[in-house]
Amino acid sequence: MTLTYLCFLKQILKRNHCIDSIISKFSFRTLEASLSCLVPHKKFPSSFLPGRLAFLIFLFIILTQETPLLAQQYLKSVPESGFEKRITDYIDTIRIIDNHEHLADPQIVKQLDLLDFMLLLHQYNYNDLISSGLPKSNFDKLFNQKLPPKEKWDIIAPYWEASFNTANNRLAVLAARTLFGVDDINRSTVDTLSARIARAYQADWTGHVLNDLCRIDYLIQDGDDKILGVDNIKYVKRFTSWLTVRSKYRIDSIAIEQVNPILTLEDFVLSLEEEFNSAMNRGVVAVKVNMAYYRTLKIDNVKVEEARRVFRSLRNGDEDHVLTYSEAKPLQDYMFHRLMDLAQKNSMPVVFHTGLHSGNGNYIANSDPSLLSNIFMRYPEIKFSLFHGSYPYGGELSALAKNFPNVFIDLNWIYAISPSYSERYLHEWLETIPVNKIMAFGGDFRCVENIYGELLIAKQVISKVLISKVGQGYFSEQEALKIAKMILYDNSKLFYKIL
Repeated sequence: MTLTYLCFLKQILKRNHCIDSIISKFSFRTLEASLSCLVPHKKFPSSFLPGRLAFLIFLFIILTQETPLLAQQYLKSVPESGFEKRITDYIDTIRIIDNHEHLADPQIVKQLDLLDFMLLLHQYNYNDLISSGLPKSNFDKLFNQKLPPKEKWDIIAPYWEASFNTANNRLAVLAARTLFGVDDINRSTVDTLSARIARAYQADWTGHVLNDLCRIDYLIQDGDDKILGVDNIKYVKRFTSWLTVRSKYRIDSIAIEQVNPILTLEDFVLSLEEEFNSAMNRGVVAVKVNMAYYRTLKIDNVKVEEARRVFRSLRNGDEDHVLTYSEAKPLQDYMFHRLMDLAQKNSMPVVFHTGLHSGNGNYIANSDPSLLSNIFMRYPEIKFSLFHGSYPYGGELSALAKNFPNVFIDLNWIYAISPSYSERYLHEWLETIPVNKIMAFGGDFRCVENIYGELLIAKQVISKVLISKVGQGYFSEQEALKIAKMILYDNSKLFYKIL
C-alpha cells in the first residue's frame, strides 16, 4: 500500500520542475526533505504523523494544491516565444461571420431623434438602467423627443451611476472611446459624443464599421425585412404567429395577410407551409424560434385531435377571446412540430433563443435549453443552434452539444452579458465539444457601434482563452489559429450554408 502511494506521488512530483532534484529516491527521509522544501517555514516534529502512510497522505494533500494548473501540461510542447502576440494579431485581422443581429436600417436611423449619445444606450443598456431603477415612463423623453443631450443625461445620470459597471454599459463606453474619441460617457462629454455620432451618419458609416472595422463578410439578420444599402446580409425567419397562437384574432390576421380563409386546423397548417415556402423563396438561411419569450421551451408530442379541439375553441370563440398559454399549448406544440417537419424536409437549420431574455421581468426557467432534449432526439436530421451561450445554463449547454450530434453552440450576445462567463465556458466548451460545433460571434444589437464594441470584447476573450490553452500545452499555436478561424468564420459558413 505504501509503495503504491509512493509511486503515485513520484508521478505528481515529476510534474513540479522545481523539485525534480529531490525525487531520485523513495526513502521516507527524502520525502520528509521534500516537504521541508515545499513548506520551508514550518517545522514538523516526529510526533506530528503516526506513520508513513499518514505522512504520505498529508504530503499528497499539500502537492495536489499545486497541481490544478498542470492538468493540461502534457499534450503539447512549450510554444515558441511571442506566441501570445501572434495569436492576438491573427484574431485581430481575421474575417468574421456575424451570426445574429437586429440591425436597424441606417436610412431610418438617420431620421430618428435618437441620433445622439442615447444611440449607444438604447437597447440592452436601457434594460440595465431600468433594472437599476429608471422609470419606464422616461422612455419617450429619451428616445422620441428632441431634447438637448445634457437634458437627456440629467434624466439617466443617477441610474447610470448605479449601473455603469455592467458589461453592456462598459461596452458602450468602449465604443464611444474607440469610434468617436470620447473617453467616457458623462455630462461633460455627451454633447461632443452626440455631435460626432450625427456627423458620422452623414456618410456610409454603417458600411464602414461593418466592413472596414469589424471585417464582417456576412451578417445574419434576425428577421427577413430587407435592409437597403448594406451588403452581404443573410436573413432568418420567425414563425411566432403560429407558435404562440392564443386567439381567434391572431388566426384571422394571418388569413387576411395571406388572403386565404383559415377555417380548419388543416387550413392553419397550410398557412404555415405557405409562409415557410415564401421565406425559402426569399433565400432565408434558418428558422428562428423565440417562443421562450412567451412560454416554456418544453414542447410535447401532441395528437391531432387535441390540437383540433383547441383550434375549434378559438375558431368558434369571440374575436377578443384569448386562451391562457396552458390552454393554448397543445395547438402551439402541434404547430411547432409541423414547422420542424418543414425544416427537416428542406434541410433548413433551426436556431433557438435560449437563456437570458432581452428586457425586464421574464421567466428564465422558460428558456432552459435542456427542455429541448426530446426535440433534438425526435429530429436528428435537423441542425439546431442554441443562442446566447444559454446564459446562465452553460453547463447544461455543454452536455447537450456534447451528446447530440445535431446541437451547436452560438456565443452571440454573451460577451455583452458577461465576458467572464464567456471566457469560463469557452474554456470548457473547447475541452468538451467538437470545435466544429462552436460559433463564436454575433452582436445581437441594432446599431453598428455596439456591434463593434462587443466584437472587441469577443476577440479579447477568444485570444485570452486560446493563449491560455497554448501556454498550458493543451493546444499548439497552429491549432489555436485553426480554432480561431473555425469558430469565427468556417463553422458559421457551413451551418448557414453560405456559398
